[in-house]
Amino acid sequence: MTRPRELADGAYDVVVIGGGMAGAGVARDLALRDVSVALVEKGDFASGTTAYSSKLIHGGLRYLELFDFALVRESLRERETLGRLAPHLVRPLPFLVPIWRDSSRSLIKVRLGLALYDWLTPGRARERYRVLRPVDALSLEPGIRAEDLRGAGYYFDDLLVFPERLCLENVLSAGRHGARAFNYAQVEEVLRDARGAIAGVKARDLLSNRVATLRARIVVNAAGPWVDDLRALAGVSERGKRVLRRTKGIHCLLPRLTERAIYHGTGDERMIFVIPWREFSLVGTTDTDFEGDLDRVHATREEVTYLLGEVRKAVPDPRVALDQVAYTYAGVRPLSWEEGRRESDVSRAHKVIAEERGRFLSITGTKLTCFRSLAAALGDQIVLTLGRRAPSRTAALMLDGTDAEAGTVEARAWLDVSAEQAATGLPRETLETLVTTYGRGFRRVLARADAAPDGRERLCPANPDIVAQLHAAVDDELAVSLQDVLLRRTGIGTSRCQGLDCAEAIGARMAGLLGWSARRLAAELDAYHAHVARSRRFKTT
Repeated sequence: MTRPRELADGAYDVVVIGGGMAGAGVARDLALRDVSVALVEKGDFASGTTAYSSKLIHGGLRYLELFDFALVRESLRERETLGRLAPHLVRPLPFLVPIWRDSSRSLIKVRLGLALYDWLTPGRARERYRVLRPVDALSLEPGIRAEDLRGAGYYFDDLLVFPERLCLENVLSAGRHGARAFNYAQVEEVLRDARGAIAGVKARDLLSNRVATLRARIVVNAAGPWVDDLRALAGVSERGKRVLRRTKGIHCLLPRLTERAIYHGTGDERMIFVIPWREFSLVGTTDTDFEGDLDRVHATREEVTYLLGEVRKAVPDPRVALDQVAYTYAGVRPLSWEEGRRESDVSRAHKVIAEERGRFLSITGTKLTCFRSLAAALGDQIVLTLGRRAPSRTAALMLDGTDAEAGTVEARAWLDVSAEQAATGLPRETLETLVTTYGRGFRRVLARADAAPDGRERLCPANPDIVAQLHAAVDDELAVSLQDVLLRRTGIGTSRCQGLDCAEAIGARMAGLLGWSARRLAAELDAYHAHVARSRRFKTT
């Protein structure tokens, strides 16, 4: 396999380890301040915790019960910011909070919580919350349990349609402003100078097997669930051996059950979501301590059965059943270590743990919604350490491939693709997929569709994505494996067919573009099929 830029020796102000949302956000923030930065990720960008989230940009209604008002306020502010920066990916989503006679929360408590949530929202320009009578709640969502229904709270948060693309947009934007970003580059050693101070890293290019020395004055440990492993590799322990608590969360993909998100309290005082996402209802999540293999996380039959049992109490639909689950996914949260607290009660607020005189910075507790504000705060800290002055610019520039000044353009304005449909002859479904994947950058893909002889052909019979997107992924978006394209550059691998209808054909196209041997192609297909099998493993274990 090849990459556009080979991993090579270099000197930087900062090396960021970990290409999930936190690391990508930090790399972009620093690059926009003219700080020289290298980003290294041992897998693909967004291939870890970022990919396995609940796909929400939200304030966190649950955190009000934990009196974490600062986190809720920050999250709500960031929700509004991200809606401006990436309106093609971040969309308003209505929520219902049904309350039954046997619910642990009362309608009065829900009303108070939503009133506070509304008050904490900056600007409060959105549709305001309401508390609905049972008949009104059932008219909106007839599928929820009618028996003993007392009413429901109604409010808005946001859906993040494609977290992997939002992460990638941060990586690509960082690259356009001078950062060097490398996926499949694993850190093997944290370097120290003659005085014992942090001096950079040695990283192995997993594609070529070459080792490069990346010297840096500051190392940012954004390795997510691997944060403590990296601290151990670096010999860093000023703040104790352990700063991280790993908790596992699973999600199930069911047929579409509702048109609005359902926020339901479980019998064991947890909260779960039923979220309309693409053609599915996305159901999640669990929250249990995890000490297993971070590279082989999967949902078990017991976890799926628990989740479905809780959903059935809120949405008594016969399709809430094991044999209706299309697939599952599971991830591990890198929460901050808090002794003696229940998993779901541990704060999701991010922390930056400074060690080695501020030269080794570890990130824990990252909430997806707050990645940008985390990066801005950490960027402030880094430029101060470097003795410079440069404000964060990430709240002002779009995350749609253009880096344009953020305005008030809404995604629905971009979705008028009538002119492009007339000019290109492409189906509306394909054009709308391009807009909701790339934002205003979709015209670059259209240009590729015209340039390549087969650029307008579909990649998959069950999905509207086209061959031009594969060329863009390989040439412009640092994709080097079949999984990169199917799971994180397009949505083919997370559709109902999971790419099984087209993986071989797309693999063959990639082999031609990247010069893969027959053996390499077979390995790529084997790895992809293993990923799909893991998402369905709950059926047998």
